Amino acid sequence: MPRTIHTTRLIVRMMQLAHPHDHKSLMSTVVIGRSSGFSIRLLGKRVLLPEAIAPVMLCIAMCSAFAINADSLRAGQPLAFDSAVFSQPLSLSSASEWTSTETIAAEEAAELNRVEAIEIQAENELDLSDSLTSIHSASVTRPHPNLIPSGSFMVPAPSSLQQDLTSDRYWLISTRHITSTACRANLQNPNLHISRLNRCGQSSPSSLDEYIATFDPSRPRVIYVHGNRRSAPLAIQRGMDVARELEANRCDRTPMDFVIWSWQSDRETFAITDARIKAERTDAQGLYLAWLLHRHVEAAQPTALIGFSFGGRIVTGSLHALAGGSIGRRSLSEAPVMAANLDVGLLAPAIQSDWLMPHGYHRLATQNMNRLVLLYNQRDAILKNYWLLTRIRGTRALGYTGPTRFAPRYDGSPLPVRSRDCSPTVGKAHSEEEYYKRSCYAGREMASLLSSSLKND
Repeated sequence: MPRTIHTTRLIVRMMQLAHPHDHKSLMSTVVIGRSSGFSIRLLGKRVLLPEAIAPVMLCIAMCSAFAINADSLRAGQPLAFDSAVFSQPLSLSSASEWTSTETIAAEEAAELNRVEAIEIQAENELDLSDSLTSIHSASVTRPHPNLIPSGSFMVPAPSSLQQDLTSDRYWLISTRHITSTACRANLQNPNLHISRLNRCGQSSPSSLDEYIATFDPSRPRVIYVHGNRRSAPLAIQRGMDVARELEANRCDRTPMDFVIWSWQSDRETFAITDARIKAERTDAQGLYLAWLLHRHVEAAQPTALIGFSFGGRIVTGSLHALAGGSIGRRSLSEAPVMAANLDVGLLAPAIQSDWLMPHGYHRLATQNMNRLVLLYNQRDAILKNYWLLTRIRGTRALGYTGPTRFAPRYDGSPLPVRSRDCSPTVGKAHSEEEYYKRSCYAGREMASLLSSSLKND
């Protein structure tokens, strides 16, 4: 079918060509028309182009005219096709430009196979490298852990171990599960339940071996003994409160081990009857504690003791038994210990005022004391009626009367005593918590035992 080319027109516009002698915007139009022949005419003789631009534009117009002329020579001729080219099948090069679904799937499978082969090769190389490293490590002679070569450095301990070594540790020693009768107490190897505590008072099982293994001559250990009518949870809570008081009032940041001695002191009956039962139990508790203190002294572990009410009775009884004294007609089978130089803090101690005298029931306790801090209350309503325990009128408690006369220390020197009447602060209450408030400064006084336990007066 003949090819028909319609008449076209090429318009070239030149917008805003400023003439050097005309300040107006000028336009020149070049029109090129074509039909079966060829013709061209230039329109725009209204102005003269600049001398530098006119020849260039004329050349562009002439080239366009020749190109159009070449196309016009073929105008009106039928389209010609080379049948030989279209009759031939697609060559390989042309076929490769088209990709079917099967080809795409085959290429993806091939790519996955190549990736798997690369991963397997990498794993084999890694296994070979590890085996060579292990062989090399085995062939190298490692130094003994305690023999660090010169010029080397020590690998820092794990953060948990570093924190345990540089922070306070808390222990719970319970005797609530064993007998509190002195005549039946096992003094060869008492079955003490020992646990570790965190700062929240939560316990985790431990052992006597671990407890002894943590002895450190540069780290003081405080044993706190609570008073009457304290359940096991309340004993831990009260002990942790005392530990926080020591932490807040100590002079230096030397870490300490704080031990809570938990004994069977739950409320069982009413008033004076309950107090008499607990007073009898303090003898066995003093023997148990003396057995433990014997291990402290053998390891030269600096130790301080804090006792409230009946807890003070257990503390002085343990020091008396440690020195070879008898409590409840029982004594330790181990050799007596003198000059243990233990610092003692007593808050409202429920012991008779003459028990620490040279002929008193706990007379040998001062043989193992380094110094004594005594906080008492001459308005304590409970200790005022202490005589009801013995049914002997005139019997008074040391926590009510304050310091009187004490037996000498092991070397014959007088016992250093620091005492304070806390009745203006505590009033008539027999409350341990009140001693740590306001003007009594029990926290500061008990914290002084930490530093003094590391040195002997």
